Amino acid sequence: MNLLASLGIGTVEPSVRPERVPHIESARPTATRHALAGYGHVRTVMEFMKWAHEQDRFPTIEAVSTRFNVCRATAYRWTSALAETYGIDPPVRSGAEAR
Repeated sequence: MNLLASLGIGTVEPSVRPERVPHIESARPTATRHALAGYGHVRTVMEFMKWAHEQDRFPTIEAVSTRFNVCRATAYRWTSALAETYGIDPPVRSGAEAR
């Protein structure tokens, strides 16, 4: 059974071996990855918690976004989870963010 056609590679003649089929590059450009992208989920959480615990104040979304090179939504989720873990309310957003 030949699965190459169902994988989007196209039809291949029976005489052609799968290892000879050229590798097809993804058309989607490589997205920017955050600083902990190579680690597993548990390691990422541990690194974030360690960094957050070392801070003098509760980390802001901007600080998390800058430090770990993540988008604002991810930084918001991480800080919200951190606040929930400590059993506190996340800091109130100020200025233009409060709108």
